[in-house]
Amino acid sequence: MKKNQGVVMRSATAEVHITIDASQIESFERIVPIELSSIFTGYGPLPRVVGTQDQTGNWDGAGQSRTVLLSDGSSAQEALTDYQYPAYFAYTVNEFTGVLRFLAKEAHGQWWFEQLPGTRTTSIRWKYEFISRKRWLEPVVCLITQHLWKAYMGKA
Repeated sequence: MKKNQGVVMRSATAEVHITIDASQIESFERIVPIELSSIFTGYGPLPRVVGTQDQTGNWDGAGQSRTVLLSDGSSAQEALTDYQYPAYFAYTVNEFTGVLRFLAKEAHGQWWFEQLPGTRTTSIRWKYEFISRKRWLEPVVCLITQHLWKAYMGKA
């Protein structure tokens, strides 16, 4: 739960976990700067990412930002909030211009990368949290997050 001007705002989260046959460094260096349109190809009513624009920096430090462009003509602002090479990064997404602007105030993404001892295998965990715009929208945001968004994440 988040606090917004004294009001408790409930969040809805989705999480995916995979292990891959690559080192922690290789995994981190491949995923963090990845071209979003190559992995976010849409799912059901959720639009695909068609590109980014106005990126500041190389996407390797807190405070850097970009605009994410979606296939339905909408966009969102994304900003790195934490960057701990090669183990963790986090970002906030807000200023949604599509349908999501009516449902969510913002979203927070977090990625953890952990090399499994004695192997070349890396465990990757990705958590995404949406903050509902209004309390009465929480069930809708929760449903979308835990079903559609989680599947969207898994497809990526």
